[in-house]
Amino acid sequence: MKKKRRVLLVLLVSATLVGSQTGCNRNSNKIETVVNKAERKYHLKGVYGHRPWKGGTGRKAMMMALAMKGIPMAQYHFSASTDGKSYGGVLVGGSPFDRPLKATTISAIVVPVKVSIGSATFDPTAPDCRDPSVTALSRFRESPLANDVPNLTLNGVNVGSAQFGNGVRRAEFWKTIKGSPGYQNELKFFYADPFEVTADAANGITDGGDCEQIGILNLPWLDAILQAKLPQILSSPGMPSTAVVLFLLRNVQQCETFPPTPNGSCDLGYHWVADKTRQTYAVIEWDTSGRYADQGVSDASIASHEIGEWMDDPLGTNPTPPWGGVAGDPRCYTNLEVGDPLSGTLMPPITVNGRTYQMQELAFFSWYYNKDTDPSVGAGGKFSTNGTLSGPEKACPPGGTN
Repeated sequence: MKKKRRVLLVLLVSATLVGSQTGCNRNSNKIETVVNKAERKYHLKGVYGHRPWKGGTGRKAMMMALAMKGIPMAQYHFSASTDGKSYGGVLVGGSPFDRPLKATTISAIVVPVKVSIGSATFDPTAPDCRDPSVTALSRFRESPLANDVPNLTLNGVNVGSAQFGNGVRRAEFWKTIKGSPGYQNELKFFYADPFEVTADAANGITDGGDCEQIGILNLPWLDAILQAKLPQILSSPGMPSTAVVLFLLRNVQQCETFPPTPNGSCDLGYHWVADKTRQTYAVIEWDTSGRYADQGVSDASIASHEIGEWMDDPLGTNPTPPWGGVAGDPRCYTNLEVGDPLSGTLMPPITVNGRTYQMQELAFFSWYYNKDTDPSVGAGGKFSTNGTLSGPEKACPPGGTN
């Protein structure tokens, strides 16, 4: 791959704009599973996690990016109208406040992870019993996450032909960029060889049977394996050394409390920063089990949640005013996790390559930082990708949305 110098921008944004996030706790909006007690042992809840970078500031991360040691990022600073306080953070890609606007390409490496637990195998490169002719990896490669959607329309606004992640970024700053086609943040995908993880009885269990079977892994155990694998992946022939790494699983969740307990919760996906390499990465499940279908989880929804959150908060450190009381979670948070306020809320199906895919709806920057009299800079004047959030957040506690 031809290496290009990454230009990072410091942004000074007015109080009426929105924009940043923090994230220390593993905030996860819970999605309860409908469970048949006669067939399933665990009343699992699907959650989403992230871990903040503790290796330095956003400025340090930007300097690493300038030295071509990390993904391209843009820094911002502004005063939020909701509370008059100053906030700052970093976004993946280029700045929507730059003039002239620029296009940025971000490298992403997808790594299929084959998980073996006892006699069961969960393989994203093998056909699935609900989709017997195609693999989860193929579905990802063909999806709106990796391909431009012709005339992608969000809140009634045609944001252009773009990947879903790029289109969402354009939409959340639509008024700021004035609809200019010059602002783009496309992901350039690379696909690494799959590798296998075999869990012993202390670190892996299965639940359910047939097409509904899922694997459940000890999250700290799995994450240690994945972090150790990062340097090898980034140094492999043909792979870019500055990329986000997306570990793709099929029907496998991860629990911090292991084994899981009745009414416990497990991660469907998470985005973290590696302890030693300072590498951003994400773990995403492609779910075909149907175990979370009644709660708004289907095919690409988990991947869209995690990629969207990584793009707007790559280090997990972008702070926001307190928000919460949404998506069935009464707790308050102070981070820019744009998927969590709408966990379980799906976009209208998007068709690409002859197949429809389900993306999760995502919150816009304006939702976190605007007072209720300030208009959104997002497409259609809305505060989320499909207009579910028609006004900005309410202070938490008690939280909620206008």
